[in-house]
Amino acid sequence: MKLKRLATATAACGLAVGAVVAATATQGSAAPTYKAASATSAAGCENTRVTFYPGSRLSPRYGEWNMDVLVCPTKSPSSWKTQSSIELNATANNLGMTVAEDSKLRTIETGVNKWNRYARYEATFHSQFCVPKVGWPCKSPNVWKARFTITADKKSHEVKVYRHKGSPPDSTFAIWHTP
Repeated sequence: MKLKRLATATAACGLAVGAVVAATATQGSAAPTYKAASATSAAGCENTRVTFYPGSRLSPRYGEWNMDVLVCPTKSPSSWKTQSSIELNATANNLGMTVAEDSKLRTIETGVNKWNRYARYEATFHSQFCVPKVGWPCKSPNVWKARFTITADKKSHEVKVYRHKGSPPDSTFAIWHTP
């Protein structure tokens, strides 16, 4: 009887360990994120994410605005790949804010100096405010702009981000650096 209980307990432990191993393996085989994909496609490159939070001056944030740059410290900054996205939250939805034109990220300037490689970027997206739940009429589109610079040290390959002042549509809005 004791042997049967021991065998049952061992089998139960084996199933639990097997489930953990299977779950871990499944997580590892899930679709790769942008960073994982970039790391495998370009050795020595690093995905750098810069996040801004568009919102009101009174503090509520309307969502999260992400800019991703695949920085390769040994390559020309003009070859660094970029991508951006904007996701609005429930606060924006309740106010009737929608994305009129999706986020775009463009390179303003690239260069190389004695110490590093650098690129300056400008991100924009257009929003509009419509009567909540009805969806019209809408106020003309608002343009949100944010700028930042990314540098990659030539010797150490260290990547740094320098955020510049954002440009919200008007003085009642703000572009925050924190959630």
